[in-house]
Amino acid sequence: MRAVSRGAEIAVDLRRQIQSGKYLPGDRLPRLADLMAIYETRSRSALDRALKELVAEGLLTVVHGSGIYVRRRQVVRRDLLAGLRMEYAAARRGADVQAGLFEAMTGADAKVDITYDYVMASEQIARLLDVDAEHRLLVRTFRYVVEGAPHQVARSYLPAETAQRIGLNNPDDERPGVGTIAHLMAGGIAVDRAKLAFESRVPSAAEVAELAIPGGTSVFEHWRTLYRGCEPVEVSTAIVPGDRVAYEIDVSLTEGDR
Repeated sequence: MRAVSRGAEIAVDLRRQIQSGKYLPGDRLPRLADLMAIYETRSRSALDRALKELVAEGLLTVVHGSGIYVRRRQVVRRDLLAGLRMEYAAARRGADVQAGLFEAMTGADAKVDITYDYVMASEQIARLLDVDAEHRLLVRTFRYVVEGAPHQVARSYLPAETAQRIGLNNPDDERPGVGTIAHLMAGGIAVDRAKLAFESRVPSAAEVAELAIPGGTSVFEHWRTLYRGCEPVEVSTAIVPGDRVAYEIDVSLTEGDR
């Protein structure tokens, strides 16, 4: 039997054992020599091909100097609509969301690194914010880490003059539990509407590196635009690897009934 065919057979069997729970997330696979004995093959290339296939699918991860492991998945459940309502309600009350917005929305304990940069608006962001191309913007970047692993990267785009008006000049101005809506409303910008959009796509090389995304894994990209009446005042994006999030929406179907 050709090595490529044997490699495919090994991949099928290992995949089945992982999916059945024989090998659990975090388990280390037997050594390569032991796997070759288990599968009664002398072809190292067949085994390598099978393992590379499962690494590309995101089922396995290679830890150099240690071995090959079943990949752990830090899956966070999120209801983005409920989270948006929570952020808005807290902003209207002038209250902070305890423990931070991300933690309150997901129940996950996250560490966040925040950086500020000033850039000229891209064509897409300029269109969403209804500003001229190359308008000066403040970009606030939030990098979230859950259980020691990168979880998502979010970016908020504000016209520079808006950021100055609401007192966002450097990362020290950010406070846990105070979201963008609260900052805007405290600065006299009465946000009253939000538009959400989602797409699934192949990650860029930069996103693969920044979020440690395994081969074969897509990302979800969220877009949110906040409005005061018909005027867009802020645009934000979030990139989340598809193997780290589960979305759910809880909507009342009778809301507004009399």
